[in-house]
Amino acid sequence: MDRARLNTILWPIALLLVNSLWGGISDNAAPYEINDYDHAIEDRTVTLGGVFGQDKSMPSSFEFEFEALSVDDGSIGWEIIDNQGQVVAQWAGELGDATPDWNGELTPGTYIVKTNADPGILTQQTLYIQPFAAYSLEGHILLSSMLILFAVGETIVRKKGGEYFAKKKANAPKSSTQVPFSRMRVGMPEDDLALLEDSPWRTPKGL
Repeated sequence: MDRARLNTILWPIALLLVNSLWGGISDNAAPYEINDYDHAIEDRTVTLGGVFGQDKSMPSSFEFEFEALSVDDGSIGWEIIDNQGQVVAQWAGELGDATPDWNGELTPGTYIVKTNADPGILTQQTLYIQPFAAYSLEGHILLSSMLILFAVGETIVRKKGGEYFAKKKANAPKSSTQVPFSRMRVGMPEDDLALLEDSPWRTPKGL
């Protein structure tokens, strides 16, 4: 399989994988325990920070249960109050009533969760915040755009790099072919003959 065909298959898979990971991250919720059955009921202050300093509202839910410790009935309820004293959400009822979870949105800031219950009643309350869910669409667009730009950039760099190295190879000077082993003649033949004539081992005259 050639590289172009392989890239055509791999990049859509990478795009799907990245968006799936972001979907899992954006669906995660951060829990804030307000009260539990092992402690006395208290009003709690919760500070919610924005994502990257932004103040976009975040999906939130409030789960709660009331349990009688020494009584059979009594009044129960709770309120979520912002830092300006405005009631953002509330619920009130009687012990034994259905306690439906609250779902809504909270902007970054400080909140007070005020719990109302008659003596002898305990409660378990947890506030869940999904900070990244508010930017779910923006995250998908940003990650997809970055992956597409990376894919285009990788293709361009690979193509230009291939052309550059091919051109460099074509322009490289060709080395002359040499015989690996050649017989070398040392000295000059004329000088060698002269030396033979001057040699002391010349043939005697008359022979």
